[in-house]
Amino acid sequence: MLNPIVLSIPIYFLLIGIELLVERWQRTEHYHFHDALTNISCGLTQQVTGVFMKIIGVTAYAFLYQHAALLHVPRTWATGLLLFVLVDFCYYWAHRMSHEINLFWGGHVVHHQSEDYNLSVALRQGSWQELFTFAFYLPLAVIGFEPTFFVYVSAFVTLYQFWIHTEFIGRLGPLEWVLNTPSHHRVHHARNPKYIDRNYAGALIIWDRLFNTFQAEEERPVYGVTTPVNTWNPLWANLGHYTQLWQQVRYTPRFDDKLRTLFGRPGWRPVHAGGSYVVPEVAMDTYQKYATPTTPALNWYVLAQYVLLLGLGALFMFTQAHMPLFARVATAVWLGWGVMNVGGLLEARSWATWLELPRLLLLPGLLALLALNSTVLVVAAAGGVGWVLGSGMWLWWLRQKASAASSAALAQAPQ
Repeated sequence: MLNPIVLSIPIYFLLIGIELLVERWQRTEHYHFHDALTNISCGLTQQVTGVFMKIIGVTAYAFLYQHAALLHVPRTWATGLLLFVLVDFCYYWAHRMSHEINLFWGGHVVHHQSEDYNLSVALRQGSWQELFTFAFYLPLAVIGFEPTFFVYVSAFVTLYQFWIHTEFIGRLGPLEWVLNTPSHHRVHHARNPKYIDRNYAGALIIWDRLFNTFQAEEERPVYGVTTPVNTWNPLWANLGHYTQLWQQVRYTPRFDDKLRTLFGRPGWRPVHAGGSYVVPEVAMDTYQKYATPTTPALNWYVLAQYVLLLGLGALFMFTQAHMPLFARVATAVWLGWGVMNVGGLLEARSWATWLELPRLLLLPGLLALLALNSTVLVVAAAGGVGWVLGSGMWLWWLRQKASAASSAALAQAPQ
C-alpha cells in the first residue's frame, strides 16, 4: 500500500517550483537556498526514518482494531468525512501536546526551525514525532475505523496542510472561520510572543476557536523558534533539542523538577535555575536570519549531489516495501549520510569535506545492491562509477579553489 503522501511528492515539488517563479516575478525573498535545502533534507530524513517508525503506530492501531474495536465502521463517503473530522480533532490534540510537553516538543520543533515561510517548510518534519503522536489516534481504532481506511484518511489531513505554508495567499474571507488557512498558519509558525502556541489546527480552525487557542494574524510574523537552531544539518536539527534537554535534566537536582523539565512546557525551569524562559519580543526590521557564506561553485556541487539524493530517496520510498532488510537499512543510512554531509558542506565543516569522498565511493555498491537481480545492474554500477569520478574531480577542484583563496587571503593580511 503506497502512502498518498509519497504519491504526492511530485506535486509538492511542482508547486514549490511555481512558488519560486512567483517569487522571481514579484522580486520577493521568501526562499533562501540553504534554508530550503535543509527543509527538504529534514523531510527526506523524516520519510526515510518513517518507514521504520510508522511500524510502531500502525501495528498498535491494527492490534487495537483487531482486539478492542467496539464497531466495524463501513467505508462510505459519509464515514470517510466523519473519519476526516475525527482524525483532524485527534491531530489538534497531538499537535497541541507536541507544543505543550517539552519531551514531545523535541519531535515537533524541527517543523518550526525555518526562519523563512514557504512551501518547502511544509516538508520540514521531525523524524521522532511519530513516537509521541501515534497514541492520540488509537481511540479511532477502538471506535472501529479499520487501519487502511485510517491511514488513507489521515494522509489527506496531512496533505491539506501543504498549501497553507505560503505568504503569497492572503486572507480568504468567510473560509477563515472554518478552515485552517495560510493566514492562520503563519501565526502558528511565528516566534512573536503573542503568536506562540496558537492555531494548532490541521484542516479545521474550529478546534482552536472552540478550545481558546485561536489568534488572528495581525502584524507580519517573524518566523522560527525562540532559540534559533543555527544549522543546515538535519541530524542536529532533529537531535539538538534532546541534547539540551538531557543537559537540563542532568543538572536539575530534584526528581520532581526533572519530571517537570520533561513533561512541563518547553522553557520551564526551576526557580533556582532562573525560572521559566521569557520569550523576548522580536522585530522583523532588526532580526538577522542565520546565514553562512558559500561560493556559487560549492552551491552548484551541493545541488548536483542533492538531485541524486532526491532521486534515490524517491526510488527508496516507492520500492522499499519490496527490498530486503539489509538493502533498506543500507539505503536509509546512505541517504542520511548524504543530507548530513550536504548540511556540513554548506557550513564549511571540515568533517564534511573528509566524509564526502567515502560517501561517494560507496555509491556504486549501493546502486548495484538496489539493482541486484535486475537487467540494469551493470548500467547502475557503471553510472555510479561515472558519478563518483565526476564528483571526485569536482570536489578536488573546489578544494584547490578554497586553498588558493586561503593563500591569497594570507598574502594580503598585514604582517
